[in-house]
Amino acid sequence: MVYDSASMEDTMHRTAACTLFIAALLFAITGNTHLLQAAENPAKQYRETLAVMQMLYGIEVRAAHRFQIFSDRAVEEGHGNIAHLFKAISISEHIHASHFKELIESVGERTATIDLSSIRAGSTDENLRYSATTELSEINSQYPRYIERISPEGHARALEYLRFAWEAEKHHRRLIDEMPNGAARFFDRLLAPFEAGESRYYVNQNCGTTVTKLPKQECPVCRMPVETYIEVPRP
Repeated sequence: MVYDSASMEDTMHRTAACTLFIAALLFAITGNTHLLQAAENPAKQYRETLAVMQMLYGIEVRAAHRFQIFSDRAVEEGHGNIAHLFKAISISEHIHASHFKELIESVGERTATIDLSSIRAGSTDENLRYSATTELSEINSQYPRYIERISPEGHARALEYLRFAWEAEKHHRRLIDEMPNGAARFFDRLLAPFEAGESRYYVNQNCGTTVTKLPKQECPVCRMPVETYIEVPRP
């Protein structure tokens, strides 16, 4: 057997290279185990985000139902324009609920069953005052806390959906603030100027933004084309 030093050196180089490659591969695999586990179980990776989305889903489902029965009550009491506003807000809340449901299901989870049996409508005047209080609370305190809770997990779509909902609530607040609000015995008199004309409301199907006039080119919240708005039919 002839000893070939060149051949032996080449073999050693190949072996070393192979060993380095295997080591690098193993390092890459073991070094990213948490990423592999996260990919297999996204609900674990986004635990806080999922908890907030589940909570918001329930809030939005209840809100959509509440504003719909508020609309029905306003129709019964002959307040067509206010019924129209409540219906528009209900549609907006339903869009947000759909967003949160989609996100929850995208990580392999199911939405909870929401109990709507306790939701009741008062008089239209009472419903307006309740709406103003609820919307203000969500704008001033709840949404900033939700954003703070889920931001560390960095779920971009969840943050976007949350921003859409927050901006829509601000629009709702402005629209509700335009409604008369006073003692019940003066309510119909205060309402007369508002009911004199015929209301028009538009809701963006992408972000839920609710307006009385269409923007010229795109939605000011989600930047989608104006064609993404639908006109809300009168109830």
